[in-house]
Amino acid sequence: MKKANGLEEFYSRTMGNESCELFVDKSGNPTLDYPHVHVVHHGSGTVDVIASSSRGHHVWRTTLNKPSGNEVNSVVKKAQSYL
Repeated sequence: MKKANGLEEFYSRTMGNESCELFVDKSGNPTLDYPHVHVVHHGSGTVDVIASSSRGHHVWRTTLNKPSGNEVNSVVKKAQSYL
């Protein structure tokens, strides 16, 4: 887990179900604040990309099936355009 300011809040974390999640801002930097893009890499190979404008308000989302790193980066940029 990459903690923010040494607190229990996080920018990214590895979860027990073989998934890893990360929050990034419009510039691609890790963030706790909204708006942000939530990127979840699952052990199955799928990746969820979700643009969140505020807590519980998702303005755009998609799921990729075993994407390349370049594909994930491209979709994250698309998601950032919704913020």
